[in-house]
Amino acid sequence: MRLSLLFLMGLSSITSLEAQPYRYGPGGYAQPYYAPPYYGQPPQPQQVQPQQPSQPAQPQGQRPRFRPVPPTNAEGSPPSYPVRPAQPRTAPQVPGQMPYGYPGYQQPSWRPGYGQPSFPASPGQPPKIEWRLEELDPYLQQPVVLRVDVVSSDNLSTADLELPPSGDFLIKALKGPDTSTREREGRREILNRFLLTVVPLRAGDLKLPEIKVRGEQVAGGMMQGYEARPERPIRVQVRPSMTSVRPWLPLRSLSLKSNLDRAGALEPGQPVTLTVEIQGEGATAVQLPSLENQLKGADFRVYREQTLTDTQLSSDERRLSATRTEYYTLVPQAGGRITLPEMSIAWWNVELGVREVARLPLKTLTVRGGGPLGFSASALSASGWAKIWIPVAGIGLLVLGYWVGVLYRGRPWQLSRASLGVLWRMVRASTGLLARKAAPYLAGLRPSALLARSRQSLSRMLPASTQMRRCIRRANRASTPLEWHARFEEQSRACLGNKGDLTRTALSQQMLAYRPAADPEKLDQLMRQLDAARYGQQAIDFKQWKRELMGQLRPGVGVLRRPRSEERRLRWAALPALNPGT
Repeated sequence: MRLSLLFLMGLSSITSLEAQPYRYGPGGYAQPYYAPPYYGQPPQPQQVQPQQPSQPAQPQGQRPRFRPVPPTNAEGSPPSYPVRPAQPRTAPQVPGQMPYGYPGYQQPSWRPGYGQPSFPASPGQPPKIEWRLEELDPYLQQPVVLRVDVVSSDNLSTADLELPPSGDFLIKALKGPDTSTREREGRREILNRFLLTVVPLRAGDLKLPEIKVRGEQVAGGMMQGYEARPERPIRVQVRPSMTSVRPWLPLRSLSLKSNLDRAGALEPGQPVTLTVEIQGEGATAVQLPSLENQLKGADFRVYREQTLTDTQLSSDERRLSATRTEYYTLVPQAGGRITLPEMSIAWWNVELGVREVARLPLKTLTVRGGGPLGFSASALSASGWAKIWIPVAGIGLLVLGYWVGVLYRGRPWQLSRASLGVLWRMVRASTGLLARKAAPYLAGLRPSALLARSRQSLSRMLPASTQMRRCIRRANRASTPLEWHARFEEQSRACLGNKGDLTRTALSQQMLAYRPAADPEKLDQLMRQLDAARYGQQAIDFKQWKRELMGQLRPGVGVLRRPRSEERRLRWAALPALNPGT
């Protein structure tokens, strides 16, 4: 009986707790504990209802609803917490449902997962182009770095650079696009940078062709096309080349280095590799010349292996640096010490405005099996060693004379005969030496040289128009446009006495001066084709080009056919009337 009574009391307490799950203590109710809100927000104070004072225990006859609480000495009421005001922009709630699915959650006042913007929003602007040319007055054929920045307020999906063709400049993309950002007047701007190389092909005041950048950008959640152009044209004052430097090579600095892959003595026929490195600042690797034509000698053979070229930007991306590395295989043909020839390159210093020459130090190869004192046979026979062998021969003659006097003492007739023989041999040797020394100076007195000078004198006596036609005929023997220009420039300096560089404008003006009735537009077109073939590597029908040029300069043009322009027409003034009153 007692056990059944205890079982009924426990069952009644469990039933009361299930009916009131959040009841804590006699007459007290509270919300269950929940974790702090999500997204890293500080925990919000929960509203706690004040507990009711404890009631006395019910009589034994009634069924108890909870376990009795032990007595305590606490007095008063629990503190009350301020109620948090309702947050704005809350989602509508269904009556009787807690916000976002559980009690005590407060919606944040900002969008979760995103921080506050670091820059104020800027209104959308179309992209624009900003440019910077490192030098506004370069020399002819001097590469210059052109920086093109596409400035936009939004990200660009694509950026395609368009380089228009030009007969005055050679433009090539070097690097880009590189994306970066900057702040200007409190706004963030996005830069897409291109780096170009610009090589002027003609001297004078020129304007760079318009450069465009096209692509797409995201604006307002949609893809839109754009086209950016420079706000102002790019003008360049190109300075002409100098005749003292051939071939023309404008640089900031130039250095030459060489190295042999083997050290010590070599055997005749044993190959050795020579590395020649040419470093120039302010040019491309294509402009650096080769030194193969200067590496020649009678005691060795030269075989070129390969050539490596490299063009790079400086650390500040404002200048070009070029390197040309040439590899040669040298095969010595004779023993002794072989001295490699001196190699040099003439170039124009654009910073100082002077002509300079970069030289490569001499190098010597030691080959076994040489002649006396280690010299090769060709070195001993060279005329440059005469200054060394003459004093040595003089000392040897003194020693020889001493021993001759000792041997022929008391025999004067034999001594005189031997002395005359030695003297005759010395005279013959000295005469041959003088003849070899004087040969370069007497070469101008040969009949062939005199005949050539007489022809030049007769050609100078001809009219200037005839001389120019002769120069063009001699230049027409060339097979390439580059060779034609070099021959015509050489002939015009010799026959016509021209000075300075023969640019496209100078050639046209010179031809029009001797043939006034020639078509100026046709001559200018022919000169443009010549420049395009020389610098732009454009293919032209060179034979047809020469025929058209000779057709413009044929005999009678400008002499038998006078120009019909009103400025050159001769007009006679009318005489006044004899008797104006009658």
